[in-house]
Amino acid sequence: MNAVSLSLISDKETATKILALVPQEWIKRIPFFVRKHATTRTIKRISIEHPELYAIAKRSGEIPEKEREELRQIITDIFKEKMNKHKIK
Repeated sequence: MNAVSLSLISDKETATKILALVPQEWIKRIPFFVRKHATTRTIKRISIEHPELYAIAKRSGEIPEKEREELRQIITDIFKEKMNKHKIK
């Protein structure tokens, strides 16, 4: 591996990459006044529960397909759970 592939991006950029895996219409359904809190907490939860996937997402460049699909499933499940809990349709 060269040095470029090992460079890390900011947590904000990492969060943006991971949130891009969620259907945007889902994010828009979250009331705007709690949206930032909800998305920030979801990313923090992923960083704690799945540190290896978060570390891969934190690398610069695209997330590899296998890890991207794992992250997509994880974040989709979290969003479904939260949306059901808060009765957001």
